[in-house]
Amino acid sequence: MTPLIYTISLNSSIDFSFYLDNIIDEDVNRIKKIKVDPGGKGINISRMLKKLGENSIAITFLGKENGKFYKNLLKKEKIKIIPIPIKDNLRNIYNFISKEKVLRFNEKGPLISKQELNKFWEILLNLNFKKGDFIVMSGSIPPGIKNNIYAEIIKKTRKFKVFHIVDADGNVLKESIKEKPLIIKPNLNELERCFGIKIEKFETLKNICISLINSGIHIILITLGKNGAILTTKQNLLYSKPPEVDFKSSIGCGDAFLSGFLYELKNRKNYEECLRFAVACGAAKAEKEGTEMPSFSKIKKLLKYVEVYENPLNLILS
Repeated sequence: MTPLIYTISLNSSIDFSFYLDNIIDEDVNRIKKIKVDPGGKGINISRMLKKLGENSIAITFLGKENGKFYKNLLKKEKIKIIPIPIKDNLRNIYNFISKEKVLRFNEKGPLISKQELNKFWEILLNLNFKKGDFIVMSGSIPPGIKNNIYAEIIKKTRKFKVFHIVDADGNVLKESIKEKPLIIKPNLNELERCFGIKIEKFETLKNICISLINSGIHIILITLGKNGAILTTKQNLLYSKPPEVDFKSSIGCGDAFLSGFLYELKNRKNYEECLRFAVACGAAKAEKEGTEMPSFSKIKKLLKYVEVYENPLNLILS
């Protein structure tokens, strides 16, 4: 049977994007347009996969009051979900976007009770996972859940012989690394917070990636924003940079990138093809407002402008 991709989003959100001509301190700021999208890194990955024609199953908490609204947003995009009901509301994220500036305000998220977390484990461990399925864990952790939750998910689902992918920050990433997921995909800032150091030289980044590979992780993906992305495996060190695009929003670009990589990997493409396609997905997402995901046709148009290089020597990280 064909492997399935499951995404886990423990801190999903409703994303409000407010568009303005300018953001002016201590004055009236007039909003020209409002966009509302379903948010959460795992959810964004499922949304991008859907655009690629790949069905996935999104596992997410669903708030009592705003859960119906959130569910309807996902229904419009035909995203299949496994909801875990919770008492509190999902968090809201507010993005104020002008040509010069972006201000982002994130609520911390609902307090997850012990009973609600137990329900999550009950549902997760009774899913019909098959050998070769993918479990993607991404995003922040809401209050009431410990930083080692992704590590625990890896540990408890390893018996199903699934592939584990983690896109996380700081201590959540640090704990996850201990359980040796197949893939990790931090951006540069997230990797710095995980290791507690400033990474200013490519040589430093390369050495960290090699140490992670030697620890048992198979694929390291590091996204560098407009400067592209790096892929490290035991045999490969590849770099790819996106083409110039009509930039609208960076929100969700990393999620689109990871979706593209997994889509190609699932279809047995080599690492170079996976990286090229992932970078094209991230670049195409940058041209969309809010967390709206790009079309497959747009990604294919950008793909011909994406190149992959081996062992980059003069890579700019900042």
